[in-house]
Amino acid sequence: MCYDAFTVILRRKGASPCRHAGHFCQRTAWGSDHMKKKFSPVTLHYTLITGGFWMAFCVVTAYAAVYLQGIGCSNQELGLILALGNVGGAVLSPVLGALIDRNRNVRHAAVINVLLAVQVVLLVVLRVHPERDLLNAACYVLYMTAMMPVNAVNLDLCVRLERAKAPLNFGFARSMGSFSFMILSTILGVLIARWGFLTLPFAGLGVVALQFVGNRLIDRDLREAEALAPAAETAIQEKSSSLVSFVKENRMFCLMLFGTIILFIPHNMDGNFLINEIRNLGGDTATMGLVASFTAITEIPVMMFSAKLPKKWETVQYIRLSLVFFTVKILAYALAPNIPLFFAARVLQAPSYALYTVLIVRYADSVVARKDSAKAQSLAFSMTTIGSVLASLIGGAMFDTAGVRATMLTAVAISAVGTVVALLGTVSRSRAKQ
Repeated sequence: MCYDAFTVILRRKGASPCRHAGHFCQRTAWGSDHMKKKFSPVTLHYTLITGGFWMAFCVVTAYAAVYLQGIGCSNQELGLILALGNVGGAVLSPVLGALIDRNRNVRHAAVINVLLAVQVVLLVVLRVHPERDLLNAACYVLYMTAMMPVNAVNLDLCVRLERAKAPLNFGFARSMGSFSFMILSTILGVLIARWGFLTLPFAGLGVVALQFVGNRLIDRDLREAEALAPAAETAIQEKSSSLVSFVKENRMFCLMLFGTIILFIPHNMDGNFLINEIRNLGGDTATMGLVASFTAITEIPVMMFSAKLPKKWETVQYIRLSLVFFTVKILAYALAPNIPLFFAARVLQAPSYALYTVLIVRYADSVVARKDSAKAQSLAFSMTTIGSVLASLIGGAMFDTAGVRATMLTAVAISAVGTVVALLGTVSRSRAKQ
């Protein structure tokens, strides 16, 4: 289970010589030392794919408005394109999760490589054909559809690595994902202000290349870990459930996921249309890059030091806390009267989105049966993307008609509803087993 990387001391007895340049060594008991696990080759390789995904996410969502408005799209057209792209990602993620759950011979790396290859083709088209037409819109939708499921596959890969006793520190790797987002966002803000929005497809291609390298390395790590781990650690004893059966078996978990759909509507209204909020307060694309970077920085401490969270609370209690702060955060964004206070409000990203993101993997794995691991991780991510779909549709129309302040105050009300619903669906591990 992925959360064991934070809480369980992994010891490997029956010492044998190190294999493959020291990637895995039973004699030295990788994982028994938090620092060794933090900087192990497995963690560094997982950091490459995590950082690569979140940099791609920066290109395709944080700067979506910059690219699409750059070719002449209105906010409503932008919202429709983002909505369709998120629908595609939300549908494809659980399909790929079920494929991996039901076919043990299907490697995570093979699935990701196909998705990355598709992204390369689409990014080239977006660069050579920056026109406001159906072809460009279709390519952007398909690019998002191919990009979004990569995270869900990466999360299940994390679970498989932990079950195979690989020395992975997920919290550190995920925090570096936010750090990578921050670095790229800052750089893109400057580059776009100087050379224009067509810088974005080049950035996307560079990020894909990084993911190809990391994907190959982490697949080698998983193969080596599975070869060393006892068969019982990596075998799946039960057949994965169908989606309908999964919903029946995990009603409370699915209720929480429904709440997150609602909750991520205002969260993504802010993310997808951040440039509108910034311009309303007197900023530009360079300012937006700095705001997005600062927001990502606030996530890093929570993710990196998630293992240090006080043990008197269960995971579910921290999840509940994060759900409440989602609404507090959106309220602060809506009321910020100027750029400095808007910057200050972004620190609320830490106890809301950052805390939720780093613990949802642990929470899902604790309340859902092992046989449905990939499906649970895929659905958890898909619900956030469905929220982004609705955010794109609602936000696109409202920003064009009602204005920024009215739209963000509406987002506060939506967020409050989502918080209540999600809280009703959260259960402790003991209740989940019952």
